[in-house]
Amino acid sequence: MFKNFGDSIVNYVDGTATDEFEAATYHKASSVGFYTSLIGMALVGAILAWVLPGRQALWSAIVLLIPLISSAASTQWMRNYVASPVIRLRDTPRGVLVIYFALCAVWLAGLIVTGGFDPSGGFDSAGATGAIVGAIIGAVVAGVVSQRISKRRRQRDQARLDAEAGD
Repeated sequence: MFKNFGDSIVNYVDGTATDEFEAATYHKASSVGFYTSLIGMALVGAILAWVLPGRQALWSAIVLLIPLISSAASTQWMRNYVASPVIRLRDTPRGVLVIYFALCAVWLAGLIVTGGFDPSGGFDSAGATGAIVGAIIGAVVAGVVSQRISKRRRQRDQARLDAEAGD
């Protein structure tokens, strides 16, 4: 499903270019757009967390769906042609990480202050502590295991692609 959809998108973008350099640059621009969309997602989530009252502020998490869906679709399409890349958080541009995590902290603060974690819609210190500790532990675990998981995924993808090429 994603292969045909992705191929049609790539063919469209390639068709808008006048040469291979332009096409490659258009595709690189998509990478810039993806990381910019992550920052935009965190910004919109933070704004919604501060604007929506009480537990309704939890609806701000819905903005996470946009990059998750687009990333899953692009990864599934890419794996038809090449092995998944190894993700190294330490290689991510520092500016992107700083801005992203700062916005996520503002987002979390908004959820805490507006009462997103308290059923009555007020401030809940236990919920705040749990949210902060959970966010820190989740970020550390994700940072540690993402490289291992992506390395194994790349090996599996490469083995699958090699087997398909041998058929």
